[in-house]
Amino acid sequence: MNHAITVELEFFLISILWGLILMLVYDALRILRRLIKHDEFFLAVEDLIYWVAASLFIFAMLFKVNNGIIRGFSIMGMAIGMLLYRTLLSDMIVNSVTRFIKVLLRPISLAVRKIKQFIMFLSIRIKKIAKILYVRLKKVFNSFKIKRDKRKQASIAKKDRKNAEKLKKKEQKKRTKELKQKKEANM
Repeated sequence: MNHAITVELEFFLISILWGLILMLVYDALRILRRLIKHDEFFLAVEDLIYWVAASLFIFAMLFKVNNGIIRGFSIMGMAIGMLLYRTLLSDMIVNSVTRFIKVLLRPISLAVRKIKQFIMFLSIRIKKIAKILYVRLKKVFNSFKIKRDKRKQASIAKKDRKNAEKLKKKEQKKRTKELKQKKEANM
C-alpha cells in the first residue's frame, strides 16, 4: 500500500479515536450530572465549557497531526467515532459507572444522613432547653423587678411618711406658736 494512503488512513482512524474520546469525556459530564442535580443554567454553562474545550482539543489535534489543515474525512472520522461510542457504549458506561459510584457513596450518604438527624435532634433539644431557660429567667427577672418596685415604693412611702411627719411637726410648732401668741395677746 502507498505510504501516503497509509498516513491518511492512520489519520482517519485517529480521528475516529478522538471522536470516541470526546464522547467519553462528555459521558463523564453526564455521570456528574446524574450524581449531582444541576439547574438548567449550570447545564448550559457546563455544555459551553465542554464544547469550547472540545474545539480546542480538535484544533490542537488537527494542528499537530495534519498541520492545521481541516479535512472533511477527519471531521467525518470524529463524527463516526462519536456515533459509534454513543450507540454502542455510552448508556452502558454511564449507567454502570453511576451505579458503581452510588454504591461507593452510599456509606458516606448514610453517615451524612445520620449526622443530620443527630444535629436536628440536638437542635430541637437545645431549643427546648433554651425556651425553658428563657421562661425561668423571665420569671426571675420579673420577680427581681417586682422586688425592686416594692423597694422603690417602700422607700417612696418612707419618704412620704417622713415628709408627712415633718409637716405635722411644723404644723404643731406653728399651732403651739399661735396658741402662745394668743395667750400672750389675751394676757
